[in-house]
Amino acid sequence: MSAAPTAQSQSMAGQDQRIGLFIGSWQIGTQQPGAATLKIHCTFDAPSGAVHGLGQLTQATNPPLDMASRLDGDFTYLTVMPDSSHVLVTLTGYPITQWPSHGGTGPVMLPNLSLRMLLASDWQTGTASMRYLLPNGSWQLVESAPVQFMSNVTLAGKP
Repeated sequence: MSAAPTAQSQSMAGQDQRIGLFIGSWQIGTQQPGAATLKIHCTFDAPSGAVHGLGQLTQATNPPLDMASRLDGDFTYLTVMPDSSHVLVTLTGYPITQWPSHGGTGPVMLPNLSLRMLLASDWQTGTASMRYLLPNGSWQLVESAPVQFMSNVTLAGKP
């Protein structure tokens, strides 16, 4: 399965092809033992550039990290030369809360994740920098982490 974004949202020969809504899933991290791994599942609204989704950050440390985030942000195409385009996806993650529908707008939630992902023009690979909140309240920074598109992913339910 190839990434849906390539079929509907690249600009080709000066003609804007950004239309529709599409989904994408990526795994971010080195996959080394003990390293943080972030899996994200997002919907992209091409006309507005908005991105929304879910992310699951895991790390096999003591104590282990298993953090879910609701993701909100945007994406844009970066073209520095005619044959060299990339896609910048910028997301902010917030803790997932269960709030009753009749309970109003809910509490103000502070971010627990910040992600900048630079993808190749085919949306399959790239690099990412992220900051995430540790249980002790400090922030961990990960830079230049490899990004890999995930195909055949079940997108139902929480991350």
